[in-house]
Amino acid sequence: MRQFLLAISCLAFVMAALGTKNIAANAFAADIVLVFGGAWCANQLIRGFAVFRQQVICVLQAYFIGVLCCSALLFFIGWMLFLPSEYRNLGHSLLLAATFTTNIGMVFFPVDNGMRFDGLFNHLWIPALIAQCAAILTLLYWKLHKNPTRLLAALAAITVVSLLLSISKSSFVQLLPLGGLWPFMLGALPFIASNRFPILRHAFLLGVINLLTGILLITISGDTLIARALLALGLALLYLGSRSQDFKPELTDQRRRWFGMTLHTFLWAVPLTQISSSLNIYQPDSSDYLYLIIPCLLFAIFSWAVWQTVEQKAGHNHMIISAGVAVVLFINGLIGLATQGAQLRFSTGAMAYIHAIEAPHPSFTCPVATEGPLAGLEVCRVGPPGAPTVLIWGDHQLDALRPGYAEAARRAGVSALLISQANCIPLHGLQTRNSEGSPTAGRNCDQHSAQVLQALPHLPSVRQVTLVGDWLYYTGTRKAELLPRTPVRLGPLDGSPIDLRRQSDYVAEAAAHTVQSIVDHGLRVTVLRQVPAQPKFDAELAARASVPVTWMYLGMPLLSKTVATDYLKQLHAPTDDIFRRLSAMGKLSYVNTWTVFCTDTRCDARGGLSSDYLTSTLLTRTGALSLSPVLADDLSRSQTHVAMRRALDG
Repeated sequence: MRQFLLAISCLAFVMAALGTKNIAANAFAADIVLVFGGAWCANQLIRGFAVFRQQVICVLQAYFIGVLCCSALLFFIGWMLFLPSEYRNLGHSLLLAATFTTNIGMVFFPVDNGMRFDGLFNHLWIPALIAQCAAILTLLYWKLHKNPTRLLAALAAITVVSLLLSISKSSFVQLLPLGGLWPFMLGALPFIASNRFPILRHAFLLGVINLLTGILLITISGDTLIARALLALGLALLYLGSRSQDFKPELTDQRRRWFGMTLHTFLWAVPLTQISSSLNIYQPDSSDYLYLIIPCLLFAIFSWAVWQTVEQKAGHNHMIISAGVAVVLFINGLIGLATQGAQLRFSTGAMAYIHAIEAPHPSFTCPVATEGPLAGLEVCRVGPPGAPTVLIWGDHQLDALRPGYAEAARRAGVSALLISQANCIPLHGLQTRNSEGSPTAGRNCDQHSAQVLQALPHLPSVRQVTLVGDWLYYTGTRKAELLPRTPVRLGPLDGSPIDLRRQSDYVAEAAAHTVQSIVDHGLRVTVLRQVPAQPKFDAELAARASVPVTWMYLGMPLLSKTVATDYLKQLHAPTDDIFRRLSAMGKLSYVNTWTVFCTDTRCDARGGLSSDYLTSTLLTRTGALSLSPVLADDLSRSQTHVAMRRALDG
């Protein structure tokens, strides 16, 4: 009994770890849960189908009642805190939870819009996987239990195939029975084999040997399939050794109550943890777990007590109650999916921001060029068919402006190429050092800019190059963003130490060098003036400031959708000075975007029924389209420019 309680304690720990962490980093935790699930399922099967049916119905009842209690709280919290898409995603998750298909939904029907409360029930992929594996094992046992040798051979073959398939890191394999069957079957095999072979008396010793061997292999060779299989088999044998050879109903009831408590703790721990962390405005990925222990236990005990009460009073209606609760969950899921939390909760002003953040976010998903000087780069083509006359080179600002440039190119009748890479400054002559987690850290940005500049002499139809960048970000201008971003560090290519105090100087030198290189090719250069920053605005936070209990958010800042024009002129002065100086020398044209968003006294983040800004410096699709007249005028000027290809004359 003590060994069983120890195993259950380990189960509770790994289930909590599995739910709150990344799946791939917790492969061992998933294996342990599946081993225990397979061992339990096999143990009930060998006791007889009548016992198995009774135990499974109790487990289903515990699961569905726990999810129902959890969903009731989440629907209430959702009404108070969630944005419409998050409320819809809650309904989507409930539909999957009520049908044990959460893992299938995560693979084939993923829902992820990047909101704070997305995927609160995604941790239920592991109970869904256990249920699917249990169904497979039950079918095999029902068909082959009269021939134990054939049954063991079939289970062993399935285990080996699943183990080999689990080499793939694809979610299609890892989240489905394809790669999850092997630990489940390894948990079941010792129990089924004990009916034919006398291993029960030696199970504990064999379990210790397998467990220590697996740990030794991990120490020597790392995370290998053999090591994981030995660990799983060792746990299964230890679990087998903890079982009594005699059937004792009172111990069965006691174990079931312990299991129910573990399951309900798991059901509550992950959503509460995610909600707690999501309420932190500035650090949404952090959470005080100690602070959550008492609420989690209280809610778990509550739903566990509800289940115990229902079980004791159910009589012969266990199946009806389980099916009824599952139907209620399914209906709640449909309601959440259809109503999106009743958008009438929000004012017209709030809906303007909700529409902005729920629209597709800027994403530079252009086809990769496979030939020519731009091979390997993502290149979009806008405007009418034909040879491009303008090359627009930018970063994440260009991602956001793509709808505006597409409309501008259509109006002007100009064919243009768009080349962008997020967080990479569209200038040459700088070394870039981003955070280690950035996919474009360091050398990738430098290689990208070098290839674009080297490609210009080999694009004979191009007459104009337009630079679009988040210049405030690269010059290290502070107080431009409401939510701080990881800074980028720029420096000279000569390898000299980077001085963060000279970021603006580095950008100015690179701008002069890059513009001169383009002009030397006989091309016209334009630089798009960065849209005015809104230092106290973020569309998502503006929407959340309108929820009924906005006071629950930790650190909700003071928001404003307007800012004085004079203040913004001072904020943008360092970057404006760089390009105005080059414009005064006749090197480039500095295209003013401020007339769209500003008057003489103030600049607005919202100009109509939808927000023009997504973040303090990033435009929405609406904002980008409002710029199209300005962009069209700039593109039209390329048609009157004659490129003097000095670099190719020789």
